[in-house]
Amino acid sequence: MQYSDKSSNKVPSYSVVIPVYGSAGILPELYRRITAVMKSLGKDYEIIFVEDCGLDNAWQVLQKLAASDESVIAVQLMRNSGQSSATLCGLANSCGELVFTMDDDLQHPPEEIPKLLQTLNDDADVVMGVPVDKKHHWFRRFGSTLLQDINSYLVGNDRNLRFSSFRLMRRSVVNGLLELRTISPALGLMINSITHRIINVDVQHAPRNQGHSSYTLHRLVSLTMNNIIGYSMLPLRVLAILGVMGVILCVIFSAVLLVRYLMGGISVPGWTTIVLLQVLFSSFSFFAFAILGEYLLRILQRVNATPQYFIRSHISRKQLRDSHLISKPEKDS
Repeated sequence: MQYSDKSSNKVPSYSVVIPVYGSAGILPELYRRITAVMKSLGKDYEIIFVEDCGLDNAWQVLQKLAASDESVIAVQLMRNSGQSSATLCGLANSCGELVFTMDDDLQHPPEEIPKLLQTLNDDADVVMGVPVDKKHHWFRRFGSTLLQDINSYLVGNDRNLRFSSFRLMRRSVVNGLLELRTISPALGLMINSITHRIINVDVQHAPRNQGHSSYTLHRLVSLTMNNIIGYSMLPLRVLAILGVMGVILCVIFSAVLLVRYLMGGISVPGWTTIVLLQVLFSSFSFFAFAILGEYLLRILQRVNATPQYFIRSHISRKQLRDSHLISKPEKDS
């Protein structure tokens, strides 16, 4: 659901979308640094924070930021929906012609935002900021690299192209993302399905200020499986290959049993026929049901259009001023 205030004729040039989870202590500095960078660009901007039901007081911090700055929009989700869904919520509430997305932990330095903007050219729709030297734990780096390689194989794109949550996208790409409906969104693969005009630029990557990464082994495995099932025909192709191999083995087994039967090696009447039928049916039934199940699940997802997130609260300074919760500046007489 979208709550962007688009009644004003003044549309910002830039939007910055930030999913927030468990980063209350970092938000004031993050806001200060982003604001300084965006003001230096000399155009109108908005900063959209989406609080994804963390366990700290991040929402209270965002409420204060939204009440003090008209450029800030704070959105709180009803339940934890994950980074990708929270980012999509922020995109749905953005208005800028160019949209930046970044993490909330300051590992993406806001000072690198102009580099993304300078890299964008007429032939590009998306710029991905790729860390020169990742400051993640070795396990996170290994898992991310493995996931990137798997994703590259699934979608068949250049293996040198790296996906990142530190991005700059044109409005047309954002609109395309909002048209896609999937229960388990993977923004990198979704962007790749919309446009192949994606370029990388090297950016700095800062150490994590506080907390720890939520990308555990279970989370990385789950993301990989979601990407394989949700954005690739690979499982269906594997099943098709296994089905063909089953048929070939069935034919070979049939020939062996037929030779044994003709040579008198099988003395039980009907045994050959029963075994052949069982082998033949077992070669197709399991795989056929698996394929039908995958298609049925995808059809149900499309028909139901299950929301990726639910908004609990939406706050901006303009809303507070219009509802008289904060005073309007007095005009000079």
